[in-house]
Amino acid sequence: MTEVSQSSNGPRAQAPDREMELGVDIVGVSKTFHDRGGIAIALKDVDLHIARGQFVTVIGPTGCGKSTLIGIVGGLIQPDRGTVSIFGEPPARAVLAKHVGFVPQSPALLPWRSVLDNVRLPLQVNRKADDGRAPNYRDPVEILESFGLGGVLGRRPGQLSGGMQQRVAIARALVFDPSILLMDEPFSALDELTREQQRHRLLEVWQSNQKTVIFVTHSVPEAVALADCVVVMAGEPGRVRTVVPVELPRPRTESVETSDAFREIERQVRSELRSAWSSP
Repeated sequence: MTEVSQSSNGPRAQAPDREMELGVDIVGVSKTFHDRGGIAIALKDVDLHIARGQFVTVIGPTGCGKSTLIGIVGGLIQPDRGTVSIFGEPPARAVLAKHVGFVPQSPALLPWRSVLDNVRLPLQVNRKADDGRAPNYRDPVEILESFGLGGVLGRRPGQLSGGMQQRVAIARALVFDPSILLMDEPFSALDELTREQQRHRLLEVWQSNQKTVIFVTHSVPEAVALADCVVVMAGEPGRVRTVVPVELPRPRTESVETSDAFREIERQVRSELRSAWSSP
């Protein structure tokens, strides 16, 4: 698979092929926020190209603009400068066409609705889409069963563990069968064992359909275990420091995650992060 390329610090290693042209282009994106405390430059000249079907993780110091970047890609935030395209379309149009699924840090499930009805909610809200196009969608029961939740369809969120709630949130994001999945630290509130279980389950689902995934995390092992490549960001202002390729076999079994090759990539990412924290 073609790797993520970064051109803000120099030319791409190779000319983009058709697969790359149909990926996610982030070109010269900058974003500044103004508040009573002054001006905060969240992102400055971020430039990335992500190939269709890649699983990309984004990691960096707190405040380096990771969530802002994923919000811009998802059309939730408008950049001050630069452009983003998702498979050749601007974010707003890609979202309207149901190409984009978003999973926030909190599951944000409606407590009075059952698990099944929470996953059905996007279909009900978008039943009368104003773009005139009938989006593809997946059977909510089928999606929930793929996440091991077939036995809790009638339960309410308060009756589920945190890990199960997060799986419901991911299932809800997949109901329109989006081409790209944006995930903003979805496992950050989980304990380490549950987090590992959810990570493996997510990879199983991803490997079955090879969607494009951009996954924000603060965990180095998680970033390496999930990704085809790790985007390391630096802050003040937020920018891409480097892209670390993860050339490890899939599926990422325990033997892979405890291998010397895995540890070496972890070491490289940690080294880049230390430099990112200390850089001006």
